[in-house]
Amino acid sequence: MKQASKIVSFFMFPVIVFLVHLIAVKVLDLYRMFPNVDIPFHYIGGLSIAYATTKILSHLESKKVTAALDRVLLLVLLLSLTATTTVFWEFAEFILDQLLDTHLQPSLANTMQDQFLGILGGSTWAFICFKRGLKESQVARPVP
Repeated sequence: MKQASKIVSFFMFPVIVFLVHLIAVKVLDLYRMFPNVDIPFHYIGGLSIAYATTKILSHLESKKVTAALDRVLLLVLLLSLTATTTVFWEFAEFILDQLLDTHLQPSLANTMQDQFLGILGGSTWAFICFKRGLKESQVARPVP
């Protein structure tokens, strides 16, 4: 049970972003006042996906399920998984638009913008991880 709650905790940031977005859209009707309110949500959503990915990969390393990842490989995985998630998210919106006539994707340009912002958010987190990794490796290495 403790292990399950730990794994669920990895997804709290993305879930909170999604729930705040739902409240902003459905309860507060912010899209009417601020049509571009989805821009920060897609960016923060991408950042939260990359953050959750980092937590999951770190957990897998700590449990010896995977070997320790090289920083470059970690960055590639973060960007790849974030980009894949954003693409599948937009696929889901497209399917909902087709089946339920929801109008989640007003245009192709909007869909591309959403994907770009999600990937940009993930890239931001990858950059933060890379900078942290550099600082840690510089501290651990003795200066000649």
